[in-house]
Amino acid sequence: MPLVSKTVEVDAPAETIMAIVADFEAYPQWNPEIKGCWILARYDDGRPSQLRLDVEIQGQAGVFITAVYYPAENQIYTVLQQGDHFSKQEQRFSVVPLGASTLLQVDMEVEVDTKLPIPSLMVKKLIGDTLDHLANALIARAQQLSA
Repeated sequence: MPLVSKTVEVDAPAETIMAIVADFEAYPQWNPEIKGCWILARYDDGRPSQLRLDVEIQGQAGVFITAVYYPAENQIYTVLQQGDHFSKQEQRFSVVPLGASTLLQVDMEVEVDTKLPIPSLMVKKLIGDTLDHLANALIARAQQLSA
């Protein structure tokens, strides 16, 4: 499946956006598809290295075990280790400070685990819709925290 990207400008500092993305346990507060998130392991510096996410996507419940990496101070990268619905899911959150606002880019690559063939254009559209939803939820969370 090809990589799908979404870039938006957010009226919040880059540190705020990264703090929202890195606060995994708070995901259910601002992303209705995440029903629960638990940190399973941490790096020596205390940052989460593995998560369990209970999700409901378009009425389908599932559980994902995800590895978390921090390739740069402005990036968080997650990789599905095991889970329902997908054989592959990788996400990269990147921020670029623009003064009072921030450029947020979310890249996602997904391979659907299904016995029925789903056209790649349909999967790409679903991923794009998911990225739109995710970006809008992040923006709303940043606005909520700054209020």
